[in-house]
Amino acid sequence: MKLRGLLGTVVMMVMVMGTFVSVSAENYYVTDETQTGKGNISYPAGVTSLMTKTEFWTERTVTSAETILIGTNEINRLNALALRTKSTNMNDLKSMEGTYDATALKNNLMNGEIPEDDCYLKGELLDKTTYFFEMSQDIAETAYDGTREIQYGICVKGTPIKSWPTNDIIGYSDKDTDDEIQISALVVNEPFVVKQIAYNDGHLFYWGYSDLVSGWVDADNIALCKDKAEWLDAWQVSTDGKDFVVVVQDKIVLEPSMFATYASEVKLQFSTILKLVKKEEIPRQIEERGPWNNYVVYLPTRNEEGFYEKKMALISEHCKVSVGFLPLTQKNLIDTSLQCLGNRYGWGGMLDAMDCSLFTRNVYKCCGVFLPRNTNWQQEIPGTRTDLSGLDDESKQKVLETMPAGTLLYFRGHTMIYLGSVNHVGYVISDLGNVSDSEDSLDVRSVQSVAITPLTVRRGNGTTWLSNLTGAVAVAIPKPEVTTAEVTTKEKKLPKTKIKKVAVKKKRLKITWKMIQGVTGYKLQYSKDAKFKKKKTITVKASKGTVTLKGIKKRTYYFRIRTYRKEKKKNAAILYYSAWSNIKRKKVS
Repeated sequence: MKLRGLLGTVVMMVMVMGTFVSVSAENYYVTDETQTGKGNISYPAGVTSLMTKTEFWTERTVTSAETILIGTNEINRLNALALRTKSTNMNDLKSMEGTYDATALKNNLMNGEIPEDDCYLKGELLDKTTYFFEMSQDIAETAYDGTREIQYGICVKGTPIKSWPTNDIIGYSDKDTDDEIQISALVVNEPFVVKQIAYNDGHLFYWGYSDLVSGWVDADNIALCKDKAEWLDAWQVSTDGKDFVVVVQDKIVLEPSMFATYASEVKLQFSTILKLVKKEEIPRQIEERGPWNNYVVYLPTRNEEGFYEKKMALISEHCKVSVGFLPLTQKNLIDTSLQCLGNRYGWGGMLDAMDCSLFTRNVYKCCGVFLPRNTNWQQEIPGTRTDLSGLDDESKQKVLETMPAGTLLYFRGHTMIYLGSVNHVGYVISDLGNVSDSEDSLDVRSVQSVAITPLTVRRGNGTTWLSNLTGAVAVAIPKPEVTTAEVTTKEKKLPKTKIKKVAVKKKRLKITWKMIQGVTGYKLQYSKDAKFKKKKTITVKASKGTVTLKGIKKRTYYFRIRTYRKEKKKNAAILYYSAWSNIKRKKVS
């Protein structure tokens, strides 16, 4: 039963299974499963079974939950911006050079990073020096040499991307649940650019690039395309296209088949994208089955020679797929994230699962937004991040209550999706590892699942998630454009700073200045002339007191610096500056 439309102070007495329960009509539903859920499902303190329903959160969004937050043009611009921003560490696969020096790459891969900690395999301590040296020798003996052309691959089965060519799971202890050499993972029909190979105990591995990372993959799970055109045709889609489907539930397992063995029980993971077969090209039969009540898709397969072949497969109509990307709305971000509730955690995508940042990436991927791989990289997309690090808990909560559902929240090592707030407590959904509940004594438990939690849950040191929040990324709402006329630069009595030192070392200049409290940052200018007619300006965060310039030539440089503070008023940004520092001169000889 749903109680709405009463004054917020009204309290109803409702009989639930013979017991009167007192509830606030403004904030809660009342059912027989409000606290514990059906059967024996349990939740963290403060979470109810009703919170696992999309409607619970869409009724609490700050704006209409079904309003499209940004359209396809804005999504395209956002994706392009993320791809070309160096600090997101994303790979532009389509623009990669066709030829490369395979020998130099081989030598680099032979000297791959060896973990500093003890390593365990199947619970037993490894002689890691011997273990990694043998793989290094495998690379030396079997990898490509000379100048080569890149090869274009398509993933045909969910596969790990690792820092070494092996399928072994390496832990830092005999009980470690993470594969410490796994970097990320590919899902079916994702592209992979191949640049190297290695045989480990006779098994072939490819080294190359996904759009997120570089590393080694099992060659059995990658099909090589005959050329770039075939490769692009397999996976490239348009943001506003309707010629493909996206898996928007946690996973789909295709029906078993004795004849279409290439598709039998293939696992399509969350956010997998497959091209649709044109209606006029759908045959009467696909092996032993007809197409009624099914989506007909092209499934990538790998033939005996290791090359790509696309074949038709069926996805049952009842499965949750979207024809084209879902519109980017708060409702869709909430709904897709809830599809994975209770699913296991998997570091780097191991065990066909997700870790926290792969989970957030895949939720947004269902809407056509392609985020970077790691938590710190996701926060580097320009113009999307709100800094929360300097706020107290009450101020952070106030900021959250102005944000749309689906906003990404971060603290060091973890990312969450904001669902909304109830009684001034923020709630998130995330793929989490270890946590302590909000109530009772500090009891850190290994959850290793996708779960809804209030931000009052605690870390191992006893601090709440809310107090640890450092940033929020709202890729869903474009920041208002600020025109030149709306930007005011004013001299204000901001404290000045001064350049303390300019040091030269190996064609680099390191500039150090006095750090000032209470400012947004610094504007550093340098020029080849003392009047700064032709100058370059660098904006530096308030937390930094130094910057290094590379590629410096032999000449005299002039430097000056000032502080600034940015204040927002509606759609205007007011920038207040201090006076410039004294000019610092440095001769590079």
